[in-house]
Amino acid sequence: MESKIYYAKPVDGKEGTYEHHVERCYEIACNEISSNYEILKSVVTKLGEEPETYIRLMKIAVLFHDTGKVNHLFQQMMSRLINRQPVRRKDYFRHELISCLFLVCLEKDSFKRIAAPYHFYAILSHHKPLTNDLRSFVNEMCDKEWPVPGNVEIEYITNTLKETSNGEFSYKSGINLPPPDAAKSFLVRIIETFTEARYFMDKDIHVIRALYGLMKGFLHFCDWLGSSESNYKEMCNINNTDPEMIFQKLKSKIENEGKIYKPMRFHLECLKHQGDAVVIAPTGSGKTEASLAWALNNMPRKIILLMPTMVTSNSLYERLCFYFGKTSCGLAHSSADTYFAARREKEESGEESYEVNRFRLLNQKAFMPAVMVSTVDQILTCGFNTGLWSLKEYALLGSAVIFDEIQAYEHYTIGLITAVIRKIKSLGGKVMIMSATMPKFLREHFLNLLGLPQALVAEEKMDLKRNRWTYIDCSVEEVRPMVLKELKNNKKVAIIVNDIKTAKKEYNAYTALLKDKGLEKYKILCLHSEFTAIDRQEKEQKLTDRNGNPYNLVIATQVIEVSLDVSFDVIFSECAPIDSLVQRAGRCNRYGLLREGHFYIFNASETALKYVYKNRDNLITKTLQVVKDNQGLLSEAEISRMIEEVYYDSSLYDDDYKEGEMLYSEIENKYMIRDLAIDENEEELVTRSNVIMKVPVIPANQYMDTVTKLFEDKKFELIPLYEVPVKISDFKKFYKEKYCENSYKLPIYVVDYSKDTGLNSEGNYFY
Repeated sequence: MESKIYYAKPVDGKEGTYEHHVERCYEIACNEISSNYEILKSVVTKLGEEPETYIRLMKIAVLFHDTGKVNHLFQQMMSRLINRQPVRRKDYFRHELISCLFLVCLEKDSFKRIAAPYHFYAILSHHKPLTNDLRSFVNEMCDKEWPVPGNVEIEYITNTLKETSNGEFSYKSGINLPPPDAAKSFLVRIIETFTEARYFMDKDIHVIRALYGLMKGFLHFCDWLGSSESNYKEMCNINNTDPEMIFQKLKSKIENEGKIYKPMRFHLECLKHQGDAVVIAPTGSGKTEASLAWALNNMPRKIILLMPTMVTSNSLYERLCFYFGKTSCGLAHSSADTYFAARREKEESGEESYEVNRFRLLNQKAFMPAVMVSTVDQILTCGFNTGLWSLKEYALLGSAVIFDEIQAYEHYTIGLITAVIRKIKSLGGKVMIMSATMPKFLREHFLNLLGLPQALVAEEKMDLKRNRWTYIDCSVEEVRPMVLKELKNNKKVAIIVNDIKTAKKEYNAYTALLKDKGLEKYKILCLHSEFTAIDRQEKEQKLTDRNGNPYNLVIATQVIEVSLDVSFDVIFSECAPIDSLVQRAGRCNRYGLLREGHFYIFNASETALKYVYKNRDNLITKTLQVVKDNQGLLSEAEISRMIEEVYYDSSLYDDDYKEGEMLYSEIENKYMIRDLAIDENEEELVTRSNVIMKVPVIPANQYMDTVTKLFEDKKFELIPLYEVPVKISDFKKFYKEKYCENSYKLPIYVVDYSKDTGLNSEGNYFY
């Protein structure tokens, strides 16, 4: 007589069976434990648990997490799905509850050996949020009887556990689960015992939260990869690249572009540096390659690079694929789905070869690949008990984490970064902080945080003089004759202003001016944040084309500061805080191909002082005075001294910083092991105190037909390419009443939009 087949997934054949799934998950678990044993042992010991006991619980969590799937309701549902039959609502039952029954009855002794039942929490919450009121299991709480497996299923589970673990987990026969009419009250009583507030009164919440997060992340990691067809060893392996290979590939890349590669002492210092690091390196120092070499030299479990913007993340991801291969690399930010969907469209049109499936996208959001690039927001939310927090925390275990462009963050976010660095260190990770410009107060903060005596500085670049800085006492309108003169001298020119309204005004003014003077041959580009993603990408791709920037004049806002690898001969910049000016100057003579570039600074407008740098006018005043006092062909060292002069009496530790630094602890103390329900947009708001809530607007005149067709073709990920992010106050004032009714409820509005200047309204003060 054939034995009954139990399914874990609605896939006919061996790959859908329970045995196949648990064997694959357990194999991944054992590999993870074996390859990370030393770091696991160290972290768990420091948190006060006995490592072997905790590691045993990790194995138990993986072995038991889906045992509840043998219940007859789940098997009926699998049968219906496999046979393409409709699934009835009464067929649903949260299998995690039955899994917990198996755990409590078969492994009750394991609850007594540890401070808290981390494995129990992880199994209970591995699909649904864990809350005090158990609202994720509300339907099951209404049932009088639960589908408790009988003796045949219990014997099947115990035999499978024994065979899967090669006898390490062996259980006596004759063990019974609670009867169907008593199972609910039995388990609810146990859940309440281990989750109610008084249970935690005499316990260290920080330790319990840390070890639970690690356990849950580990279980998720094994379960997700065990459910996929991904090659675990390829995705999670960085052994195919070593530090020397990074520089060999860099040398090859530079020489293929017809340039000369010169090894730098700074690179060698990063190559041999062990442990945490703070790095200061000007534009063109090869910071990325140096950080990768540093990371590999520290033999991490993963490499995670964190960037301030999605644009920089996208471009860096492509560089990482060059060094490590696509299989081992991942990208995580709020628009990653759209990025990969757009890449697939190119592949289908024959423009390039690229592919990423939905499950791989999910893996990347969970930071599973060995080399990850992400916006910083994605990792900062690991302390919020929301979304994929436990997978992100598990990703930090023994990893090398690189924070680039650290100067781009406000004090609140620096506070959060400080908290996440402490978390990384507690999980045995290494940290590198990088910036081209780092004021003393910021540098000293991170040196003290990481216990370092000094920063690694690209000294050989500090005497480099690329640009002549000049202050001109005029407004943006008064600078126009100088701009025309530079254009007539065949210079590539950029004008960088502090708000969108001014950028559009100047674009229109120069368009009319050039036409009036018969100079239409000069190509102009307007660049700011209020374009659709597809239009902005097209502009940026042309601007950064390998064959050269096709525009003679670019008028942009702050979006150009840290997002684009582009170089101009001359830049005219509205006065801004000194670190912003330095970033803008980094786009002037960027590659050092000119004897000297020219960087002009003119006066900040009233609009900028009133809206963009509100309450920071003192910083603008200081910057302006320092610029006036330090004009000329400046070296990187002289520019660094200017930064110090502006910020010499600045302090990081204001109320905003303290709020960010304490947020993790407040959530930990208030919610302990419970999950929070915060969507991705809210997560981003929590990580950046001055993030202005944005509302998507799709211009009807340009893209209504396009997005409607995409919706009908079910290409939903591509729709955000045609959205413009609009400040919520502007949305309410200018656009809300212009909604265009459509059957798909898409955010389409009848607005004035052009590919040249973007959205047009009376608002738009920000960049």
